[in-house]
Amino acid sequence: MPTPSRILVPVDLTVGSRAIIDYALQIARPFNASIELMHAWEPPQYVAPDLLVSAPGWNPQSLEKTALDAARKELESLLSQMEAPPQSLSQRLEVGEPGAAILRVAEEGGFDLIIMGTHGRRGLPRLLLGSVAQKVIARAPCPVLTLHVSEE
Repeated sequence: MPTPSRILVPVDLTVGSRAIIDYALQIARPFNASIELMHAWEPPQYVAPDLLVSAPGWNPQSLEKTALDAARKELESLLSQMEAPPQSLSQRLEVGEPGAAILRVAEEGGFDLIIMGTHGRRGLPRLLLGSVAQKVIARAPCPVLTLHVSEE
């Protein structure tokens, strides 16, 4: 099996995202692999993404732009918490169902490895929310390493 040179790290911006990024950095360091952090925002199915969001004293923006701006700030906050993020670390935001977005980016970007978290939901929550990790593992064009992330 070839050593990884490009690692995709999808994060959902929950508390456990930092642990996933730290683990990916540990894996990448010995191979001098580049890491691309990714967050996929899925528009709510019951609201149009071009819906305008407004508050007094604030310019109206689409829901999609507001959500992506917030996600960008969260990613930048995660990166700023690192002591010395490597130069081979980049970030991207995608719009769409997370599983499909991760698979598309992994294939188009020629990634060698995907490192992602899994919440380990069971029963009704898994049935209702699905499992992004399961979808990615089943169809990924490269190996997938999953880390259990606590929901706390």
